[in-house]
Amino acid sequence: MKKIIIGLFFLLPLCSVSQTKVASLKNKFLKTYIGELPSYSIISDTTVIEVEKTPIKINLTKTAIIVETGKLQKKGSYHVLFKGNNYYVLDAFFEGDITSERIIVNERNKTIVREGIYPQPNCTLKVSK
Repeated sequence: MKKIIIGLFFLLPLCSVSQTKVASLKNKFLKTYIGELPSYSIISDTTVIEVEKTPIKINLTKTAIIVETGKLQKKGSYHVLFKGNNYYVLDAFFEGDITSERIIVNERNKTIVREGIYPQPNCTLKVSK
């Protein structure tokens, strides 16, 4: 009985460590991606504000992410939340922002999808050449 308890004592931590290990983003995806944020509208109390389509550029490096939307540039860090069969899910944190942004890196067609924070729509970006 003591051998079983001691064996479980040593095996249990090994199992829990393997479940929490998340893959890192491969170097071939550390590139600059460009695309266009589609137009959308913001509904306030009494008015509707139309936002025109805007160019967007996302630069992924080993330790940082830079998002340029029009003339606005945000720098921050990211980590890989999940690695699927053909994609990575990233959680990006930016200086001065309260919320994080979700970015999906598609391995197969080498694109990324930036999930927009309401009311911004999602947008697909392709590798810059």
